[in-house]
Amino acid sequence: MFLEIAVSLFLISFTWYAYSYMIRRNMPPGPIPYPFIGNIPHMMCDPVNPFGHLAEKYGDIYSLSLPMGNVVVVSTSSLIRDARLGRNDDLSGKSAKSMFPFPDILGNDLAVADFSTAYLFRKRVFKSAIHIFGSGIAQAEDRARHAVDLAIAEIETQRPEPFSPKKVFESAIYAQIWEWLTSRRVPLNDPTIKSLINFGDTLVGLPVISVLYQAIPFLSYLPSKFQREIKRAQKIRDDLLTAEFRYHQQTYTPGVIRDLTDSFICAYEKENAKESRKDIGSVEDIPYLMLDVAFAGADTTSASLAWFFLFMVRHQDIQKKLHEELDRAVMENGCLPSSVDPDEMPYMQATICEIERVSGLVITTATNAIRDITLGGYHIPKGCLVVLNIRKVHLDEREWPEHDKFKPERFLDSAGKFIGWSKLPGFIPFGLGRRECPGQSLAKIMMFTFASTLLHRYKIELPDGGDLPTTEPSESDATVATVRPKNFQVVAKKRF
Repeated sequence: MFLEIAVSLFLISFTWYAYSYMIRRNMPPGPIPYPFIGNIPHMMCDPVNPFGHLAEKYGDIYSLSLPMGNVVVVSTSSLIRDARLGRNDDLSGKSAKSMFPFPDILGNDLAVADFSTAYLFRKRVFKSAIHIFGSGIAQAEDRARHAVDLAIAEIETQRPEPFSPKKVFESAIYAQIWEWLTSRRVPLNDPTIKSLINFGDTLVGLPVISVLYQAIPFLSYLPSKFQREIKRAQKIRDDLLTAEFRYHQQTYTPGVIRDLTDSFICAYEKENAKESRKDIGSVEDIPYLMLDVAFAGADTTSASLAWFFLFMVRHQDIQKKLHEELDRAVMENGCLPSSVDPDEMPYMQATICEIERVSGLVITTATNAIRDITLGGYHIPKGCLVVLNIRKVHLDEREWPEHDKFKPERFLDSAGKFIGWSKLPGFIPFGLGRRECPGQSLAKIMMFTFASTLLHRYKIELPDGGDLPTTEPSESDATVATVRPKNFQVVAKKRF
């Protein structure tokens, strides 16, 4: 009996390795996968950035085998730009299997939906809606200032006691996004805000467990906490965003834009009028675009602001330079400048970019090959998931000398002017090509408005006797796309 089991296990393992070798023989090198579970054990060594440490051993482009299928990881800016900018739509897919379980929750959105005519149509609707809603940078900044007011009000209730920037920013930004979507202002402790935060927390925890379900598919038919979490996220989605969309459908008046949901409806009607194709989806896709705003926008922006406060505490000299620049700009203009003119506050703009880089905020973004291609001299088969290891690029010594040092001057030219977000090839915070972040303009505005307003009002310091916060990211708060700092507290002292 024992011999039969041993022989069976040997044959299964041999068959697995032979099959794996045949499939991957022309693909990039990588660790040898285990039967059934593939390279999961190799990724578990670093829960924050599971792809980063493997690049040190296997190079700038390497392969993995996971229950979802083959994965190729690229870790240099040149390969990333070749993958996203030099190949039309070759690497624009997102299969339901690779993105599991997010398509069950986010549906026909822009973040996880597969590349198609309907996807391109939704992306046009999204960009058009953002334009209609903002009507230019000035109005978008004005809308963003309410979130700052909410954060200031919360900070004032806690002063002079220490507070956690992470908690304040998360609640304030969700409250602001909810107002953008619905025209309704709610306090930071409103049940709606708590539900949105719970929705985000639920999504963060799903990817780790989903790997097990991909390895053992029949588990999906059994009752489990994983299935309950998916249903809970779907219920929050339907109770809040789908219900809000239904209300807006019933009360929408053409030409009258109350909020971003009205903008989505207006943009859909305009774009749909231009289309003769039938495979572009339907107006029922709008709640999923609302989800992209609510979750993706809040998650990345609140994480960015938490990192901003952390680096201000750690680098008082840079905070002093920003105070001087802010005071000078206010004296010259009579008010805080707009983000539309980077010449007004180049050091602030450069500091924001450097925080996005040095924090390693953006971990990865990934798409599937929609046809066989060659990348970096290796074969990439159709359906393979190609992961762009952005965190590795942002912390690569070859791209950024003294990569672990916080130096906003990297984003200034010799005359001290801000060089922009796209000048340096190794800086890719919003992705590239067809799959780049469609809401990046609003994200930049939100970040600039928060940072400039709060830093003009306050000096950010450590509490008496407090330890300097670490730049090591939090393992418990890491998502598949972004990392947050570990919990820390600061004191906000009024400057005037």
